[in-house]
Amino acid sequence: MRAVGIKDLKNNLSSFLDFVRGGETILILDRNQPIAEIKKFDQKSDLTKQYLEEAIASNSIIPAKNQKGINIPKSILLKAGIKYRVSTAWREAYRADRD
Repeated sequence: MRAVGIKDLKNNLSSFLDFVRGGETILILDRNQPIAEIKKFDQKSDLTKQYLEEAIASNSIIPAKNQKGINIPKSILLKAGIKYRVSTAWREAYRADRD
């Protein structure tokens, strides 16, 4: 296990994530006090996915058949630098979806 301060972690995040990918755990310190740890994600410990699978199997929840997305016209996406047009498009799409 490696211990690292917040500033050092921020400045060298990529290299510390390489250690994590290798299976090592990183302990994050704030003024020499441990506040968190970063460790490699274990697919077996993904409890949310397990819960959803069990709930679907027991018919406690019914998953969506297909996810419906909001389509923004390409002409507006090309002018994404103008926040007003994008927010207006989202507002219109939201209202259309509610109707």
